[in-house]
Amino acid sequence: MKKLFTGTLLIAGIVIILFLLIHFIRIPYYIHSRGIIMPGKEWVLKKDSKGTLVSIFKDNLINSTTQFTVTEFQRGDLAQFQLKNGLFNSSRIAYGDTIGMISSTEEDRRYIELVAELQVQQSLLKVYTSGEKPENVRMAYENMIRAEHEYSTQKQLTERQEVLFNEEYIPAETYELSYNDLVVKRQNMNVAKANYESLITGAKQEEIDYINASIHALELQIEQAEKRLASFCVTSPIDGQIVGRRTMINGEDIVLAVADRSQLLVVLPVAIYQLPFVESGHDLVLKSNTYGLSYKARIVGIDNSVQLVDQRQNVFITAALDGGNEDLLSGMILDATISAGWITIPEYVRRMFRIVYAN
Repeated sequence: MKKLFTGTLLIAGIVIILFLLIHFIRIPYYIHSRGIIMPGKEWVLKKDSKGTLVSIFKDNLINSTTQFTVTEFQRGDLAQFQLKNGLFNSSRIAYGDTIGMISSTEEDRRYIELVAELQVQQSLLKVYTSGEKPENVRMAYENMIRAEHEYSTQKQLTERQEVLFNEEYIPAETYELSYNDLVVKRQNMNVAKANYESLITGAKQEEIDYINASIHALELQIEQAEKRLASFCVTSPIDGQIVGRRTMINGEDIVLAVADRSQLLVVLPVAIYQLPFVESGHDLVLKSNTYGLSYKARIVGIDNSVQLVDQRQNVFITAALDGGNEDLLSGMILDATISAGWITIPEYVRRMFRIVYAN
């Protein structure tokens, strides 16, 4: 009887100990996934199938495009983009470095015309407000006739050269020089006409007010044209490393890609049923099968939307790697293990059943 009592106590003690062990001992819980390496920030300059130049600056930490610029040109415009000589002699680019220049025949022509018209209006204002009347009106008339003849001759020459240019018989520089001469001769003709008319008629205050308004409007247009021409100098908005992307995606040619690797990120999907167990600040261990090395990271962001991965609902999380990871390249795929805290054995069993049920 005594032995039976002792055995019962022993079994009860073992059960109590097992109960305490099961409910109070905690074990680590890990979530496994695979992630892709990304730079903290990246800038991509690309050209689409229509020849439009697109600049995209993306902050991968907040998963947002912070700057998006599109440079379009008018139909028939002879526009070219030339990368800076020696750009790829170095693997790095600094903020504000010149990447290349855009040249646009149509934009240059418009700017020249605006400047020439401004000079004409300023000359008209000077003539109308000077109050000086030349004694010899005939000289002003002869100057006007001479200017009209020179303009007519240059116009015919420019029209012929435009045909040759369109047929690619002469270079663009020759046509542009001829066109610039035409603008100058037209300006001289308008000034000569205004000078002659002011001598024989004089100027009214309404005409002077109209010229002042025209000058103001032209100055505003020239300011806008100068800003647009200044934007044709493409500079880097980022400090970073040139990424060798020689690809064409959906008809878009990647001209240049620059990555800011001062902070590397890893983006990885987590099954939606595992999401309640993941928090910002949890540690990750990344393993590269290529190098056989491990890297440490920490969760810094969790998306608030669901996406399908392999026909399963997942939420993407972002983790920041510690420094000193120069061997990791953008786009690499790494195995990831998330340390999701410590849990009891019954809780572990419940989670395993959820995983089995979800799969």
